[in-house]
Amino acid sequence: MNFNPLDETDFLKNPLFMKWVVNPNTELDRYWQEWARDNEGKKETMFKAIELANSIGWKSQYSMEEDDFNKMRNRILEFHSKFENQSRINLYSERYKKSFAWIWPVAASILIAGFLLFNYMESNEQKQENITVTQGWLTKSVPKGMKKIFELPDGSTVMLNSDSEIRYPSSFENERVVELVGQAFFEVERNEKLPFTVLSGELRTTVLGTSFDVNAYPGESRMHVAVVTGKVQVNTASGVSTTIFPEEASFYDTDTKSLKKGGYDYNSLVGWRHRILKFQEESYEQVFERLSKWYNVTFEFSNGEAPIGKYSGEFQNESLENVLNGMKYSLGISYEIQQGTVKIRNK
Repeated sequence: MNFNPLDETDFLKNPLFMKWVVNPNTELDRYWQEWARDNEGKKETMFKAIELANSIGWKSQYSMEEDDFNKMRNRILEFHSKFENQSRINLYSERYKKSFAWIWPVAASILIAGFLLFNYMESNEQKQENITVTQGWLTKSVPKGMKKIFELPDGSTVMLNSDSEIRYPSSFENERVVELVGQAFFEVERNEKLPFTVLSGELRTTVLGTSFDVNAYPGESRMHVAVVTGKVQVNTASGVSTTIFPEEASFYDTDTKSLKKGGYDYNSLVGWRHRILKFQEESYEQVFERLSKWYNVTFEFSNGEAPIGKYSGEFQNESLENVLNGMKYSLGISYEIQQGTVKIRNK
């Protein structure tokens, strides 16, 4: 790909990049992964551009006015609508050069949002992550309501989900090992002589160089490792092991100590990194626990516990209010948000 960005702005002007960030698919994943491999020196800028583009949807997190938020989101939707009319992906064609006429207004609206958020994000950097150093090991944590990308000593990258923590040695000279509490997406630099290992609760995940997602929140009975590219070996504390490949995942039940593997729904397991929140027949207890991490809120129920039943739904870059509005009619509930606490009442 003949694309040589100088900064985050150039990424946000690229139609393929914005299409990938907001509406990813297998083809675009492969497209940008190959670009990243060929442009190692640009990866950090690329990750910053992803964060900036994704931050637009978080109006509640950054106290954006409703009208401003809706205008920017409508521009993005318009962007995708026009992009879909392009018959093929070809950055070198004259057709793409001509199409930039409508790309600039969209890119401009995104950049305006980015600049509005920059000072907020910079001044609250310490709130977004905690970093400690103990005997040569680094510990980085991200609180509820936040997501953060870090670069590891070998050049690998990790994106931490809300309420997650990662611990690793300051040098990967002798071994590449990290300890994870919570959920993270890893993009690992290949090194056949020095495997990369993730320790997460009762799971040990080993790779040579690949991209995959690990979910291992304490107290939850179900954990997973989902592979996007490459090959991953998963071992349990009891000695059970399996090897998984792209579009496969291993699922571990902490109660029964069983490990199973199979296909998985990308948006359900990995979509969080693209600000996609998807529920598939999940109990309301699990749903509200995920919402608590995602939006950094506490739920209070009028009868003392979450509703009984299961819920399915998918949301992308939505505010907490819109998610709750999508649930309240099927549940027959009302809600009230007060200073980080959501009070759920039965109608």
